[in-house]
Amino acid sequence: MAEPIRETDREQVRRLHAEGKSRNEIARTIGRSAATVSKIAREEGLAFSGGARVAAATEARTADAAARRELLADEALDGALGQVTKTTGAESARDARDHATAARALTEVHARIAELARATGHGSKGGSMLDKLADALLGPTPDGDQEGG
Repeated sequence: MAEPIRETDREQVRRLHAEGKSRNEIARTIGRSAATVSKIAREEGLAFSGGARVAAATEARTADAAARRELLADEALDGALGQVTKTTGAESARDARDHATAARALTEVHARIAELARATGHGSKGGSMLDKLADALLGPTPDGDQEGG
């Protein structure tokens, strides 16, 4: 059975919380469980600000992922442009078709990444030359919008 919460536990939690200690640090210091510290904090009207640190880390990861998506989208369109160039200089109709197919696939990769970026509010608005190339290769989407813009 758990030991009852004493007034000294409450005093220690209030003091350590005021010093900026985390819930787990307080629990280790006073020799009580984190759940007990949480219960005392709730009863005392205290809140732990660890959420702000977690939010900052999450925001940093989100920004990093957005930057990597943007890089991937750019590389896909660079590859598509290279395939289009190879199409015009292809030695056979089959080679030209293969390069055109590769260009379309890379452009679709870009379009999906750009759509994700716009949906999440991270990334460009589709105004670059390469985005316009994607629009030209993919054409309008079913809702009438251009994929890349």
